[in-house]
Amino acid sequence: MGEPYVPLTELKVTRQHIENCSFSKWYPNFQKYVPKSRILKPVPPEFIQYLEQDGIKLPHDSISKSFYAGGLERNEENEYSDWESDEESNDEEEETSNNIDPLVNFPEFHRQIESTLNELGMVTPKLNWSAPRDATWILPNNSMKCYEVNEVYLLLNASNYIMHDLQHAFDECDDEYVRKERPEYELILRQWFDVNPALEFRVFVKDKTVVGASQRDLNYYDYLEPLSDTFKDLIDSFVEDVFIEKFPDSNFVLDLYIPRPFNKVFLIDVNPFARKTDPLLFSWNEILTKKFEDSEDKDYELRLVLENNTARFASKEHSENQVPRDVVDATTDPNAIRELIGKWKELLEQQEEDTDSD
Repeated sequence: MGEPYVPLTELKVTRQHIENCSFSKWYPNFQKYVPKSRILKPVPPEFIQYLEQDGIKLPHDSISKSFYAGGLERNEENEYSDWESDEESNDEEEETSNNIDPLVNFPEFHRQIESTLNELGMVTPKLNWSAPRDATWILPNNSMKCYEVNEVYLLLNASNYIMHDLQHAFDECDDEYVRKERPEYELILRQWFDVNPALEFRVFVKDKTVVGASQRDLNYYDYLEPLSDTFKDLIDSFVEDVFIEKFPDSNFVLDLYIPRPFNKVFLIDVNPFARKTDPLLFSWNEILTKKFEDSEDKDYELRLVLENNTARFASKEHSENQVPRDVVDATTDPNAIRELIGKWKELLEQQEEDTDSD
């Protein structure tokens, strides 16, 4: 006989709980455990409209030259005349003219982003809850490392995770009116630092007790299992001694980074204790039904990938969100991605020339 049927455990989520996980809500209390960050708030409504519009319109700033908006010289290999008809060109120009332009529609906020980049150097962006981890395919470095403002715009525009923050943040909340009311958005620019993905962990806390922890990067690393007790000690210490007393909710999910020499914990993110948060190596039913037999022995499982999964290496993380397919494939080939960027710059140059001629 198979396993007995286990009904799906109910998990109620409130708007307040979702908002408590917003970056600016918890960052002030845990700032010394978080990489250096700047919160840009309030965000102008035009910026939100810019992220939600179809297509990506990058600003052409004559003062700060951008790699993504630079011109190309015409040669025999990049003629534009055969690419589209005049009628199609006119339709595209009309659509582009209606698009929001950062330099026109929110210039002050645009300068704020540039100023923060000048202050912090390389950054990685996120909104209230999500980082655009699914959009790294759009940058040549195949990461969230941004050197300039246009890379920030590209990542945010191309990410389904960011769109979830904008349009579906409160979908799991019980009250329909609460779901429809939009939050106060914020843009976070975090100073870039190199992270070893093997040392990132997702920690599930229920009723102020750690009920499970999972490796975040689902590839096999042979040195993790012998360090399991060390990681659990550090996780327990951080959750019990640092986090619980300063966070208003009893249930939450933490993303922690524990780099060598394994003597400090970095807080990367606070996630809602909700089904939309990926349980990784667990299932949400496991997390919700976890009970400790002995009240004095509240030991939990730190789940690790214990064998090499070659099929995993053949696929790219977040690939289900990465379109078009040829762009996804090109991320594994530096020459192919350079070719795509070159064609894209040619299109931008053509757009500028057509606008000037009109």
